[in-house]
Amino acid sequence: MKAVKILGAIGGAALLLFLFVANFSAVESRFQCPGEISSTDGSRPVTVYLKLEEYRWWVGLWSESDAAIHVEIPNTYIDYFGNVKKVGDQYQIFDSAQRIKGNFSTLSKVLAINLPLKLQTDFFDGTCKKSN
Repeated sequence: MKAVKILGAIGGAALLLFLFVANFSAVESRFQCPGEISSTDGSRPVTVYLKLEEYRWWVGLWSESDAAIHVEIPNTYIDYFGNVKKVGDQYQIFDSAQRIKGNFSTLSKVLAINLPLKLQTDFFDGTCKKSN
């Protein structure tokens, strides 16, 4: 009977720890980034929306990434980058093949990233403002 209570307490503590880690492992920030997208056809103004999920230190125990980034151009493009490395005040964004796709500076709030729109790769460059 005593062993069942001990096992129950250990199980309950493990469940609480799991819930804490699952709910508090990332800090989310959202940005609106007006700028220009350039391609072989020229350039045009566009607004990109960015969601940055900065991981807490303990996520490094099971993940190589320091953050995750979601990029959206409304009605045009959505992508998720799960391999993001923090270098100083900058997040370097990589694709799944470990090729660098761009960067986001937390100091200047500048986003510079290659986005595969249409059949070519377009380059976005803009300055972001925090949004809700």
